[in-house]
Amino acid sequence: MINATKLCISLNKNIRTVFLCLLILSPLSVHANEHPLRFGVLSIAQPARIFEKWQPFADYLSEQLGQKVEIVVPRGFGKMKKTIADEKVDFFYVNSLVFYRLKEQKKAEAVAQMKNIDGKTTSVSQVFVKRGSGINKIEDLKGKNFAYVSPMGAGGYIAPRAYLYESGLKSGVDNKEVFTKNLSNSIHGVLLGDYDAGTMCGVNFKLMSKKIETGELKIIGSSDAYPENVIGARSSLDKKTIQKFKQVLLDMPSQPEGKKLLKKMNSMKIQSFVKYDEASELITKELLREGKL
Repeated sequence: MINATKLCISLNKNIRTVFLCLLILSPLSVHANEHPLRFGVLSIAQPARIFEKWQPFADYLSEQLGQKVEIVVPRGFGKMKKTIADEKVDFFYVNSLVFYRLKEQKKAEAVAQMKNIDGKTTSVSQVFVKRGSGINKIEDLKGKNFAYVSPMGAGGYIAPRAYLYESGLKSGVDNKEVFTKNLSNSIHGVLLGDYDAGTMCGVNFKLMSKKIETGELKIIGSSDAYPENVIGARSSLDKKTIQKFKQVLLDMPSQPEGKKLLKKMNSMKIQSFVKYDEASELITKELLREGKL
């Protein structure tokens, strides 16, 4: 390195030429021409909100990997699947149902799983109604309007739907299925009487209760556990890149900046990212069976 630098200086004493030689020899330029990694986030939130929430995460990954990470926001399962197939997304954050479908089609492999702020890699969906509605148990939902969040939701659809079937109600037959596409829409809809009941992840309901007055609502039931969200990678991505990305995620709690970032991500119910357990796919498979999906 020293001899090469001296050679540059001897060839031209112009200070700009020296600077360029040093820049070429510097390790900092290793990733200068490397293609950025694209991190897709599948969420029901508005794109601007998603970028605001996830940009610090992308910045942290860029620094740790020595390679730029860009946030992309495919809207909906179909768009996410296409961007993965077209290799326009390298890594992505999706719910466990979406990941299950992507892996089923051999388009994705798991990198890590989210541990929620309750310290678990699973959650339950809660069914809520307005106090004084006369609805006190799941069986009372027969003939009622029932608000799910999204047809591709794990906690917002398959888990509570399976719970209704287990309780003797054929969802969409014995009651009407409505999809609100938004957590606050579900809560406000039940409060205003647009829907007789609603459901969502119990952790999300707790977080939403800090933003919206939910004192008029009551919980009448909770589903079986379902797996939390997953960070996946497109199957065609090289294994070294996947492993490096995975290690950065798993190391976050032990890194000062990573720990600080995770604390800020608590508002998205994220406590940390942990090793993925394939057994979670059996839970999703069983919920789909129970919910007749």
